[in-house]
Amino acid sequence: MKKILSIFIFATLLYSCEEDKSSNAEIIDLSIIEASNSELIFDGVYIEPDDQRLYVFLNNDLSGVNFPISFTTDYKLSSGAKTASIVGNEISFSNADEVKLIEVQAEDGTKKEWYIQLVHMQMQNAGFENWFDNKGMNGKLYTEIGESDIASIWSTANLGTSMYNVYCTQPLMDETNTLAEIVTGETPVVPITAGTLFIGTFDLGKAMANPTDPKQATNFGVPFIYSPTAMKFKFKYQAGEQYIQATPKNPGSILEGFTVNEIEGEDKCSIYAILEIRNNDQVTEIARAEMESGTTTDIMEETTLTFNYTSTESPTHISIVFTSSIEGDLWKGAIGSKLVVDDLELIYE
Repeated sequence: MKKILSIFIFATLLYSCEEDKSSNAEIIDLSIIEASNSELIFDGVYIEPDDQRLYVFLNNDLSGVNFPISFTTDYKLSSGAKTASIVGNEISFSNADEVKLIEVQAEDGTKKEWYIQLVHMQMQNAGFENWFDNKGMNGKLYTEIGESDIASIWSTANLGTSMYNVYCTQPLMDETNTLAEIVTGETPVVPITAGTLFIGTFDLGKAMANPTDPKQATNFGVPFIYSPTAMKFKFKYQAGEQYIQATPKNPGSILEGFTVNEIEGEDKCSIYAILEIRNNDQVTEIARAEMESGTTTDIMEETTLTFNYTSTESPTHISIVFTSSIEGDLWKGAIGSKLVVDDLELIYE
């Protein structure tokens, strides 16, 4: 009887100890101690716990840096947590756009995936060369910008229109070069949907919850602490033939149809970049570079937009947006309007 009681007490204590183990699998802090390339200039590490992402800021243009590069790190995890993703405190990157997976295991065995990427003086995939196969809402694969879903800082609204097999932003091959083609189209439900390409993420949940307000589906911007003087890129634009305004018959729903009217004028594309300081829910714009354009020539034109600053402070985030119809979010534009962009570069003095 005593033996059975002892076993019961031991099992109870063991179960109690298991219950007391932490389920936290957080990366609390990470710093760079040393780099394999002495030319790299570190400006700190930014951690976004909600997105489970770490951003390593490098005050360099990495286009001329030889890869792979590696960093010796010092990091702190939740109490009792561990990771096998960082071996010998070293993290390496095979290219400037790579996003590394760091799996953290909590004391109780719970696992959480974190991602770490480099933030430098240029935008990742700024030549729009990298695209991957993504699964749409219709279960079919379509082409989305970036090396993978987790690795891309760029997004489109393709996922939202994928249920209709409509994809308004796609790669455009020109011999060995890949460009981004952004087109204004239509779906069986919505008579006009503007193509877009932007820095940030597309939120399908918000899109479905706010079908009459397309802007609600876009989370613009990524962490960025540098202050470019201008933004250079190549583009061409062709406005669609019929300029229209579509108005939902029921302002609270897109499922009850639209009234479509042809209007005077010509569709225009919109291209802009914004630098912001974000402090929790407070967002302050400190610089903007922008343009709109009607039909151009068939030849790609190189254009430079100057940032107009209203503050000398350093930004915390950057947003860049390309759209084929400047008022597409108001159901206004021309079906067939086409914006082609390539070779984005941030300019510094």
